[in-house]
Amino acid sequence: VDHGSKPLTEGQNAVEAIDCDEAELRARLAALPRCTTNRRGTVEGDPLNLVVIGDFETILNGLGGRWDETEIINVNSCWRMFRAFLLGAEYRYSPVSSLFVLGRSQDFALQKARHTINQRLHLRLWMTPLRYLGKPVWIGQVSRDIGVRLTLKTWNLTTHKIDPDVDDARDYVLDDLMEAGRVS
Repeated sequence: VDHGSKPLTEGQNAVEAIDCDEAELRARLAALPRCTTNRRGTVEGDPLNLVVIGDFETILNGLGGRWDETEIINVNSCWRMFRAFLLGAEYRYSPVSSLFVLGRSQDFALQKARHTINQRLHLRLWMTPLRYLGKPVWIGQVSRDIGVRLTLKTWNLTTHKIDPDVDDARDYVLDDLMEAGRVS
């Protein structure tokens, strides 16, 4: 899984945690970046469109019942992704590329496979130092892939085209969790 080397539960009790009431949380969230970037922070990418409150295990259990953890991008996973692309097949644990917020890649990513690798949903979350009602606050990016295209800008020569209606993808996450009875 892509988050295997990240200490996601240790960071939740960090000394730098900032406890917020609702008004302060809204103000601090509004001050955060609105988009992901490339590694150098020089090019904006997908918009941040999701806020999740809860500890890592709760989020993983809530989403993990209906979403899959992603694999690390390596030669083997790229081969499986390429094969799924050629065959128009599903790849349940296909990796997602790293996007960056505040200079670091996502803390973890999940995806929901659809009929083919060209049509999946992917969700990335970054833990913030913010806490609301004592629980960690995460910012995220969720989007629906609508195709794959070749590019010379990535080492694996592929990237996804995403549905421009990112609000619809965000609403889908909430609807999916509510349908499963996994959100409060």
